[in-house]
Amino acid sequence: MKKKSIVETTLGKMSLEQKIGQCVVVGMSGTVITNDLREAILRYQCGGIRLSPFTRMFRYFTDDKAKQQELGADFVPSMQKIADGGQPPYCTPEQYATMLNELRALAASRKPAIPLHMVIDQENDTSKDFARGGVVQFPSNMGLVAGGSPKLAYEVAKAVGIQMKASGLDMIHSPVVDVNINPNNPEIGYRAFSDDPKVVSDYAIAMMKGFQDAGIIAAAKHFPGRGDSATDAHHACPVLDVDADRFDKVELYPYKQLIAAGLDSIMIAHCIYPHLDPDQISTVSRKVVTDLLRVKLGFKGLITSDSITMGALIDRYGIGEACARALHAGVDVILMKAENQWRGEMFYTIKQWVESGKISRAELDDKVRRILRMKEQYGLFDKMGMVNAAQASKPFKNPFVVKTARKTAQKAILVVKDELRALPLNKKKRVLLINQQNSIKSPNDVYDHPALFSQLMEQDWPALQTYETKFGFDAKQEEGVLKFVAANKFDLILCTNYYDRQEKPNGYVKTLIDQGYPVLLITNTPYCIKEIAGLIPSAKTVLLNLNLTPEGMRTAKAVLFGKMKPQGAWPLTNYDPFGLKKKLVKKKVVKS
Repeated sequence: MKKKSIVETTLGKMSLEQKIGQCVVVGMSGTVITNDLREAILRYQCGGIRLSPFTRMFRYFTDDKAKQQELGADFVPSMQKIADGGQPPYCTPEQYATMLNELRALAASRKPAIPLHMVIDQENDTSKDFARGGVVQFPSNMGLVAGGSPKLAYEVAKAVGIQMKASGLDMIHSPVVDVNINPNNPEIGYRAFSDDPKVVSDYAIAMMKGFQDAGIIAAAKHFPGRGDSATDAHHACPVLDVDADRFDKVELYPYKQLIAAGLDSIMIAHCIYPHLDPDQISTVSRKVVTDLLRVKLGFKGLITSDSITMGALIDRYGIGEACARALHAGVDVILMKAENQWRGEMFYTIKQWVESGKISRAELDDKVRRILRMKEQYGLFDKMGMVNAAQASKPFKNPFVVKTARKTAQKAILVVKDELRALPLNKKKRVLLINQQNSIKSPNDVYDHPALFSQLMEQDWPALQTYETKFGFDAKQEEGVLKFVAANKFDLILCTNYYDRQEKPNGYVKTLIDQGYPVLLITNTPYCIKEIAGLIPSAKTVLLNLNLTPEGMRTAKAVLFGKMKPQGAWPLTNYDPFGLKKKLVKKKVVKS
C-alpha cells in the first residue's frame, strides 16, 4: 500500500476548528508574547503569524466604522491585546529568533502538530518591518529598476531572504507587481518597479526567484492590480474603471508571467474592477478570485487576502462576514492583523458558514491542502520550522549581502538636475540642512535611527547647521522652519522631502522653493504627490535617492560631496517630465 503523504495524513487528523485555523494568519506586533497570541495558537489553531516588530500595537484602519454583527448566544469572545503604540522593548536578532522559536514550540504542542509559518512585509526603503539589530537593507523596487539589472534584483531578494531565514521568517508579502501608471497614486508609487508591465514582470520574476532560492515563500501583490489609482486602499476602496483590453495588457500581464515562472502565492487587493464585478470588492468576489485567478489564469498556488481590516470591506460587511465571504470567494488564507475582538468574530462566523454549507467542506479541505503543501515544500515540518537562534545575525555580515547593499545603493541614486550648480557641496559656504527625520518603522538603534542622515552629514562638517523636523506635517513645525530660514542667511539649503503613505506630507519645502530660496532637494520618489511631497518639479537642484536605508544615506552623502558617482538611471518608462528616460537593459536572471 502506498504511504500517505504528510499532507494527507495531517489533514485526516484535523478537526473542523483546526482546518479553519490553518486558513488564518494572525498579527503579532512588538517583541513580547502576549496571552491573546497564545490563545490564537492554542484555541484558534492559527496557521501563521504576520509580524510587526517595529511597534507595540498595530493600529486598525477602520475600527470605529466596521459594521457591527449580531452574534449568537454561543459566541465566546476572544482575548484582546489592549496596549499603547510606540517602540516595543528592544531585543537582539538572536532574542527575537528565540521568541519565534517559543511560538513554534507552542504550535508543536497541538495535536496534530502543524508548524506555523512566519510572515513579514519587507519591501525595502521605508517598508522595513524587519530592521532591528543591523539588518542589511536595500533600495525600493523602483530603486532596483534605476539600477537597470533584473539580476541585481534577484541578488537583493536572495540577500533579504538569507537574512530572514536565519531569523526564522518563512514568507514575504512581496514582490509588489502593481504597474504604477498613475503618477498621483498615493499608496503604491516607488513601491512598484515601474509604469511598464514588461519591466515590472522582468524584475518581479527575478525577485521571486531570489526569495525562493533563499528558502522564502514569495507572495506577489496586489491582485488584480492597484497601480492606476489615486486612492489609498488602507482608508477607502479604490475603483479602477478600465476596459478589458487595457486590463489584460497592463494589470494582468505580470501575473501571467509570474504564474508561468512558478509563483507560490498571490495577495488579493481590496479594490473594485467594474468590468470584472461591479458589485463586489475583489477580496470577496468569486468572479475575481476563483473565475479569473484560479480558473482563467490557472493559478494553483496559495491565495491570501490583504490585511482584512483595510478599506471599505469591513465597513460594508463587518469583520466576520468579510472573512467568510473572502474564503467563499476562493481566498485560502485570511490576513487578520488586528489583535482585538475581531479574531473571535472571524472564527465564529467562518465556522457558521462551513456548518451551514455556505463554504463547502471539500473547498475548505482543498485550502488546507494548499497550505500544508506549501509548509511541506519549504521544509517547515522539519523541526517545526525552528532555527538556530544563536546564528540569527550572522548573515548581516555575509560578504554577499553587504556587497549587494553597497552596489545597489550606488545604482539607486541619480542627480535629476543641478541648475544651482551646487554639486559637489562646498564646505566653505554657509549651508543649512533641514532634515526630515526618517522615522517610518525606524528600529531606532545604533545601526539605523531617524536622524542618521543628520549624523552622517555633521560628522566631518563642523560648520553645517542642521534643523531637524518630524517626518509628517505639523503646523507649528512649518511655521518654525520658515521663520528660522527667514531670520538667517544661507548660501544653500539642503532639504530632505521624503514621502511615505503613512504620513501627511510637509509643505515647507515647496514654500521655500516658491519663495526663491536656493534649495537642494533630496527625495526618495520620482513623483510629486499632492503637489508638495517628493520630487517638486520647480526645485532647481534635485537628488533622487530611492533608498532610505543606512547604506543609502551613506551613499547620498558621498554623492553630495563628489566622492562617489551616482549610477542610477530614471526608473520610469512613460512618466518622464525631465527627459531623463534611458533604455533599461533587461538581462536574463542568472542565479547566484
